[in-house]
Amino acid sequence: MRLPLVNPADRSSIDIGELSRMTDLFLERGFDYFDTATTYCDGHCEQAVRRALVERYPRDRFRLAGKLPTMLVDNPLQQEEIFAGQLARCGTDYFDRYIIHCATEAFFDRAVQMQSFDFAFRKRDRGLVREVGFSFHGSPELLETILAEYPDVDFVQLQINYADWDSATVASHDCYRIALKRGKSIVAMCSLKGGVLASVPARVEAMLRQLRPDYEPAAWALRFIADLEGVDTVLSGMSSLGQMRHDTETLDRMPPLTEREREVLKTAARIIAEETPLQCTSCGYCTASCPAQIPIPDCLRSYNSGRHHAKASECTACGRCERTCPQRLGIIGAMRRMAACAAAATP
Repeated sequence: MRLPLVNPADRSSIDIGELSRMTDLFLERGFDYFDTATTYCDGHCEQAVRRALVERYPRDRFRLAGKLPTMLVDNPLQQEEIFAGQLARCGTDYFDRYIIHCATEAFFDRAVQMQSFDFAFRKRDRGLVREVGFSFHGSPELLETILAEYPDVDFVQLQINYADWDSATVASHDCYRIALKRGKSIVAMCSLKGGVLASVPARVEAMLRQLRPDYEPAAWALRFIADLEGVDTVLSGMSSLGQMRHDTETLDRMPPLTEREREVLKTAARIIAEETPLQCTSCGYCTASCPAQIPIPDCLRSYNSGRHHAKASECTACGRCERTCPQRLGIIGAMRRMAACAAAATP
């Protein structure tokens, strides 16, 4: 989702040279799991994976995860065309893991209507997919429902990080316990919460530096997840060679968290929630669904810093952004408050 770009303003301008160097380092250090999706990088991620990885390494050197984009499926038959296109763009004959993308209350209903789980299971039966799972951004109750209705999934991809562990909205801990109870392998996504946990408030960084001066904030987020029982894969969304070097080094030499450190991370999560009221991960799903083409992540950053954003007043409150937001943020309310403040400040 967050690959190195030649032009930071153009998510399709993937820097293949930098991505290839990152791929080389990743494999050299013994890691092998790559995660892609049709919707990432404005639709250019799969081709980039082919060029930087698939065309440069034997297929048995890596594992590749693809996703069935529930948000793009209008009828069950369309899924066959989507899957064939994904294999072609990635340049592979199969996916090691295939994920029903973004299971939320809204998108899970669509996945049921489109028979998406059954479609993925058929691909697994034919050897075109090794394992089937789903990425989840919903309530613990919905997770229980999905695992009860589709007990044959091999794994679950959950949003897990210390900021969301006890969150009433994301409920990372509750969802983790449900997946563990069901005996499912767990892939941890949003481990750095789209960069929120790599660039923490000053108070939080001071607390963490006091415990371990040599640890960057991102290292704490990775340490929180990596020793959790049942988690076999941690996705950290690296977008530069420097981030790749840092994250792989952290996971290679990482001691388990102490009880004292876990208590400090609980305090850190509380401070982050207070100082960053709308913790946007800049995934871009909301922007893609916005009929007014408002740069919603930019607006939310302005909101968190107490500033106005000129585009906020163009929001029509259609609700599409909130229905597609994996973080379930109160976007419409934030837009209204920014627009009202901007109107009040206008002479």
